[in-house]
Amino acid sequence: MHEKEREIIHQFVTNFFAPLFFVSIGLRVHFIENFDLSIVLIVLILAYVGKVLGASIGAYFGGMTRKHSLAVGFGMNARGAMEIILGTLALNAGLISAPVFVALVIMALVTSLTSGPLMKRFI
Repeated sequence: MHEKEREIIHQFVTNFFAPLFFVSIGLRVHFIENFDLSIVLIVLILAYVGKVLGASIGAYFGGMTRKHSLAVGFGMNARGAMEIILGTLALNAGLISAPVFVALVIMALVTSLTSGPLMKRFI
């Protein structure tokens, strides 16, 4: 498959199926009703500390400067799609509650939106 064909397929999947996936998630859970600020804050703090600190320490011990290590940490923090998918599976299996699922979705969105500007700050 040529690169141009691959790009066309990628754009179609990204622009058609991804929004449908997120709409289907929104239809499963009432976000306003299940919003719990304390759970959201706990999940956000754990996500930032765990992902940024873990990746930054690894990058630093790998020989990067402190600033570049933090950029790597914030880059690794922007992995929201996987958390949403795993959260959906856990919610469907009854492993987590709706408020925890809402917190995971918010965490995925916030970390994905803030990672680019934070990476730019440290590079």
